[in-house]
Amino acid sequence: MKISFNSWLYGSAFGWLPSRSLEDTVDTLAEIGYDGIEIGAAAPHGFPAHTSTARRKEILKHVKSRGMEVSALCPALGGGPGYNPASPEKEERDANFQYISECLQLAHDLECENVIWLPGWKRYKQPRQEAWDYAVEALHKCAEVARPLGVKLAVEPTSEVSDVIEHAGDSLKLMKDAGVGSDVAGVMLDTIHVFYRGDDVREQFNEAGENLIYVHISDINRDAPGVHTDFRPAIDELALIGYDGWLSMEIGFPRRDRNPDGITRQAIEYLRPIVEGTQGRLASWRNVSVK
Repeated sequence: MKISFNSWLYGSAFGWLPSRSLEDTVDTLAEIGYDGIEIGAAAPHGFPAHTSTARRKEILKHVKSRGMEVSALCPALGGGPGYNPASPEKEERDANFQYISECLQLAHDLECENVIWLPGWKRYKQPRQEAWDYAVEALHKCAEVARPLGVKLAVEPTSEVSDVIEHAGDSLKLMKDAGVGSDVAGVMLDTIHVFYRGDDVREQFNEAGENLIYVHISDINRDAPGVHTDFRPAIDELALIGYDGWLSMEIGFPRRDRNPDGITRQAIEYLRPIVEGTQGRLASWRNVSVK
């Protein structure tokens, strides 16, 4: 498993400060020891409309020069434009499709294999089935864009902030209803949303199984892992199901932080030994090969 860091903490998308350039953020993460960066698809880091062809080449060159990869592109829904794929308003659904299509192209240009896909939220008085149906339609359309680009849609349940899908089973059902296969989509889980529901994180990883393609790591309150929760069982379960993808820290926001590099360093210093020590924690009869 490789460890990445979501750039929201440094990117002013949810909390306005700190606001560092993408190059500064990449340099910081590389110095601290991360394998990759998950770029927030918003200003100042990776809003597609602000990112020219030349700029995309600059970003990719800089990331590679630091020995890193772009693990995923993370769209920002909500706020001004809305970008809600489940909205009753056609204009908002169309804007979401345009934005996600642009994110998929940006991911391709950055040699990034994952775009996180969020199914949105139900409007007050909107029938729940209608919201679900619109999300299904949106996922199907986005998959048609993603497939020829060689980018995968990581379908994430975000129960802390939305309500169309809530857990791994919902992600799997949405993919099935949209007719979207594992060639172009998979389940993504964020531990903070699992904790929000009071679900068993091991059970959620297990339910996603071979369809799990991306993981966000976050402790309660978006604190670094280990502040409130022992993450050893979660990492062990990932090893048991054969997961060898990214563990991306989505932490430290939305708040003004006087020491962002501190939480960034704290996270990897806690998690790296846990990942590397999985084989030693599991009994020999488990026969697990940790990657």
